[in-house]
Amino acid sequence: MTLTARPSAPPRTARRQNCFDALRLAAAGCVLVQHASTHLGAGFLWYRHGGALWFFDGVVAFFILSGGMVYASAERCRREGRPAREYLRNRFLRIVPALYLYFAVMSAALVALGIVSLTAVGGTPFLAWAASNLALVPVYHPALFHGFGVGVVNGSLWTIPVEVTFYLLLPALVWLAHRAGFRAMVAVAFTLGLAGTVLHAALGGPATEVLGGKLLGVTFWPWLAFFAIGIAVGRAWPRLPQHWALAAGCALLYAAGTALRLQVDADWSMVMAVATALPLAYLLFWVGHHGPVVLRRSTERLGDLSFGVYIWHMPVINLLLWSGLAGRLRDTALVTVVIVVTGLLAYASWHLVEKPALRLKRYTSRPGALAG
Repeated sequence: MTLTARPSAPPRTARRQNCFDALRLAAAGCVLVQHASTHLGAGFLWYRHGGALWFFDGVVAFFILSGGMVYASAERCRREGRPAREYLRNRFLRIVPALYLYFAVMSAALVALGIVSLTAVGGTPFLAWAASNLALVPVYHPALFHGFGVGVVNGSLWTIPVEVTFYLLLPALVWLAHRAGFRAMVAVAFTLGLAGTVLHAALGGPATEVLGGKLLGVTFWPWLAFFAIGIAVGRAWPRLPQHWALAAGCALLYAAGTALRLQVDADWSMVMAVATALPLAYLLFWVGHHGPVVLRRSTERLGDLSFGVYIWHMPVINLLLWSGLAGRLRDTALVTVVIVVTGLLAYASWHLVEKPALRLKRYTSRPGALAG
C-alpha cells in the first residue's frame, strides 16, 4: 500500500493574497461598536448610538461575502467530483469548533460567577439553552440569565442558524446552476430572497412578536437576496470592470441609499437595504481584491479574528455590565476595553481552536491555497 504525501502548505504570504479577512474583521468591529454603544450607553470616537456616519451593515456585509466565498467552495467541491459531505465538513470545521469553545467557556463562567447555580445546570431552562447552542440554533434565551448584563447571554448569535441554513441550501443552488444555468439560479435565489425580506418586514421585521416571524428571521430566507448578490458579484468579479473610481462611486451610492434608509420605518429598512447591497457588494469585493497591503499583512499576522470578535463581544459587554466595571469608564475608553478584551479572546480562539480545525480541510477555495 502506497501512501501519498499531502502537499505542503504554501508560504503564509501566498495563502492570503486579498483583504477579505480584514474586511470581515472590520465588519465584526462595527457590529461590536454598535452593540457596545447601545448597551453600555457609550460613544466611540465620533459615533453615538443612533447617530449617522457609521457603517451599520456589518451583518449584511458578512452575508454578501459569505455568499460569494461559500458558493465558490460548494461549486469547487462539485467541479472536482468530491462528495457533498466534504463541503459540509469544511463548513462544520469553520464554525462548530469556535462555537463549541464559546459554549464550554460561557457555561463554566456562568457557574463560576454564580449567575447559574449547580442545581440550575440540571434544570430544563439551562439544558434547553445548552441544546440550542449545541444544535447551532443559539436563539433560546431563558429567564435564568436575566440577571446577567442585558439579560441575554449572546443575542448576536441569531446569525448562526441563518448561515447554517444557507450552507445547507447551497448544494441545491449549485445543482440548479448546473441544470438551469448560473444566471437562472441567481434570478431564482434573488427573487425568492426578496420575497422573504418583504414577508419578514410585513410580519414586523427584527422586532416581530409573531412566532412565525421570529422563526423566519433566523433562517436564510429573509437574507437570501444578500447572499445571492454576493454569489453573483463574486462569480462575475473577474469579468467586471475594476477601477477605484467605480468603487468610490459605489461608496457614494451606498451612503446615499443608507441615508434614505435611516428615514424609513426600521421594519422596512432591510427591504431598502437590498437595493444598497449591490453597490456595497462591488465596494466589498473591490477592497477585498485591491485593498492596501497593510490590510493584508495585519490579518496575516494576527489571523482571521472576525468570527471570534463576533462571537465574544456580547459576553464581554454583558460581563462589564454585570460586574459594574462599565460604570468606571466612559465612551471611547469603555468601548476600547471591549475591543481589547474581545480581540484577545478572538486571538485565542483563532490560534487554539479555529486555525487547527481548518487545517483538517481536504480542499479550500481560498486564492493561492493548495487543495489536499
